[in-house]
Amino acid sequence: MVSGAVSSTAVAGARAWDVIVGDRFIAALVAPAPEPVLAALAEAASDGGLALEALVGIVPSGRVDPIESFGLVWWDEAATTQVTAVVRGDAVVDLASPGGSRRFDARGIRPWHLADFDDVVALRITDAAAPLDRVQAAGEPVVHRRASLRTSSVEWTSEVRQPDAPAPTPWLDADTLLSPRRHEPGLEESVADTIVTPRTGTRVGEPPGAPTTSSGAVTDAPSEPSPADPVGPAVEAGANGPRFRIGDGVPLTVAAPVLIGRKPLPPRISGSGVQPELLAVASPAAVVSGTHLELRLVGSRLVATDLHSTNGTVLRTASGARRLRAGESIVVLPGATLDLGDDTIIEILSAQGAPGA
Repeated sequence: MVSGAVSSTAVAGARAWDVIVGDRFIAALVAPAPEPVLAALAEAASDGGLALEALVGIVPSGRVDPIESFGLVWWDEAATTQVTAVVRGDAVVDLASPGGSRRFDARGIRPWHLADFDDVVALRITDAAAPLDRVQAAGEPVVHRRASLRTSSVEWTSEVRQPDAPAPTPWLDADTLLSPRRHEPGLEESVADTIVTPRTGTRVGEPPGAPTTSSGAVTDAPSEPSPADPVGPAVEAGANGPRFRIGDGVPLTVAAPVLIGRKPLPPRISGSGVQPELLAVASPAAVVSGTHLELRLVGSRLVATDLHSTNGTVLRTASGARRLRAGESIVVLPGATLDLGDDTIIEILSAQGAPGA
């Protein structure tokens, strides 16, 4: 994404927007936005040379199936504080500069209203009904360079925000809200009667034949791991924080990023400086991608991200099931499951000591 920090804010009862964050743009389309348009924007997210005209052309605004409300912000390649905003319908862009804040709206102009702004230090794309207050990245951080999400508003600030320290209290906040998301057509029917045999995961980097727990995580014969063991802070037993398990394995606690896949590889550059934990899962049919899914602690919440897997990730909750878009990040709550394919099921659990744990 463009230099700075991006965050999102979900407000109960507010209009929802489907958001794509790219290398040089942020786009917010009134939800539910057409999947082909979101897919085209996601494909353009990595285009560092994307022209503004090409970006605007992706969003239908003519007579055929137009998107009635959307907001786009686009940065010139060499200028972080110079922003071009495009709005239509009920979308607005709130902009902050050293001289104060202002709201840019469509004013009924069709097909859209466009303007350039200088000295922008923060901005927000939201609904016209939202109040114009201080623009700041105060919501949930969008931690990935390119992301897809649904939210009430999306914020950007030129100042990089330091990540919050993990909360010492139970990780699930009482006021945590998740905006309803679309269900993939036919998905619920196709998976409702599926019977699977869950698989477990194995830590990467251990010698063949190393002893394992029932989850597949490698352990040492002694009761305490030696300093040479690659048992870092990413997955710990008994710690206070969000937990998960793969198949019928033992619960594991997330304290740093966890990469799960058939042959997971660490990123070339770790933005947080924390080495991720690598968990390999069996996939005889090679349905699970090499590095398929990331679980990451953001503040006090657990965020799952599909890492542009080949065959996708299915999220199941009490409200239904749907397939995550490639690269999509979503907060996952206890009781949810993530299906990577080939009988690899990840179950999200309550924190140690939390009610219902």
